[in-house]
Amino acid sequence: MKGLAIALALVLSGSAGSGQAEESGWPPVWPEPPVKLLIVGTFHFSDPGLDSYRPKHDVDVLSPKRQSELAGLLERLASFRPNKIAVEWPYSKQASLDQRYTAYRTGSLELSPDEIDQIAFRLAARLGHARLYAVDAKRRFYEPWIDPDEYAIAHGQEDWLAPGVWDLYERQHTFEDALKTRQTLIEHLLYLNTEERALRSHGQYLIGNFAVGSGEDYPGVDSKTAWYNRNLKIFANIQRTADLEGDRILLLIGSGHLAILRHAAQASPQFELVDVAEVLGSG
Repeated sequence: MKGLAIALALVLSGSAGSGQAEESGWPPVWPEPPVKLLIVGTFHFSDPGLDSYRPKHDVDVLSPKRQSELAGLLERLASFRPNKIAVEWPYSKQASLDQRYTAYRTGSLELSPDEIDQIAFRLAARLGHARLYAVDAKRRFYEPWIDPDEYAIAHGQEDWLAPGVWDLYERQHTFEDALKTRQTLIEHLLYLNTEERALRSHGQYLIGNFAVGSGEDYPGVDSKTAWYNRNLKIFANIQRTADLEGDRILLLIGSGHLAILRHAAQASPQFELVDVAEVLGSG
């Protein structure tokens, strides 16, 4: 990361030397970001049951049909030519990821149906990578914790807790749960990674008890900061992973993370965000 920061600083300083830049304080030509970043949002092939919606349909990725689809998916991801692959694995447990990946490469590990095994491990081995990069992080809750639902009931704001638009999200989750069984893996990943879907999905964090509070009290907002905190930590870990100009990083992560991570990448002068559809096809 230090090498990347120095390279970026040199490029920025070099582009700001004209009179126009001195007058405005802004480079007349913004330099090319030194790192390409492809964020592929996915569903969990082997769902751990940690999300609010519990899937009712399974996708047997070990079946011959799905393995054939995986082969096509890996072919397209390989065309991006990533030199680093980052995954949704605790940053603090990099050693266990290294151990598991080494076991796979030496033939002493049978891959599970998990998307990290089936996509990231297989792709990294195919490209000859020595390791994968863990970037997930624990979220930090706002302190002191105030339960927004309890606050709403105590302050006569129960209307914010009415089902309302939550029903739409329940219908969306149910629809997508079934959709993954009808689409190929590439088709479903293309769907999950559309901008409209990523933003609409993120909206579930901004409804219901989000607006609960009064005066300088924002328990609804405070309850959601942990989700933002986790994703910003993930982005910081991606920055730590990028240490060379010319890096091409592939991040494989649950699609619910897309909205915040894309926002961070699009705003960062260090990264060029690559469109998933350019790699997987327009479908």
